[in-house]
Amino acid sequence: MSSRETTRLLPATDEYFNYFDPSSADSLSAALDQLEAYIRSEGPFDGVIGFSQGAALAATYLIRTAQRHPASALPFRLAIFFSGGRPLDPRSLAEGRLLFLDPAQAAADSVVALPAANIWGRNDTLWPGTSEVLYALCDPAGRSSFIHEEGHDIPGARAKDAIIGSVKAIRRAIDSATLVH
Repeated sequence: MSSRETTRLLPATDEYFNYFDPSSADSLSAALDQLEAYIRSEGPFDGVIGFSQGAALAATYLIRTAQRHPASALPFRLAIFFSGGRPLDPRSLAEGRLLFLDPAQAAADSVVALPAANIWGRNDTLWPGTSEVLYALCDPAGRSSFIHEEGHDIPGARAKDAIIGSVKAIRRAIDSATLVH
């Protein structure tokens, strides 16, 4: 097997679950409402960790919460995003439309306004470029990043340098969250 090939842990013909249907604004809105209800009933939590679509959901939730309750504190102190997907515009969702946030055009209240570690693979061929967009939508004062040599994944035991780099980025987010609160 070449270094670019990956081993499939599950058959390609299996069905998999998503947090939401990426082609449905109603589905994403329902997932955000469910996440909010879960946080309210099971929290408080110090942080949120998301991978891929889960990172996009968490980031969209944080942005929506900040837009709806600008004077309130966010429900987390920090976020950790692995191979993060692009967040969607909560205002467009409220109108039933799916619109990805663009860092160049995003309003001031359309950022992840808490310390965030963004970790992604330079060789992500599944969703290339999405992690960079999420990183750009995080508050520059509290964001940290680590780009590893893997693909669309969380570094594992065979990528020791990537694990160390990821831990350092997470530690910077934790330190930043500790200083803020």
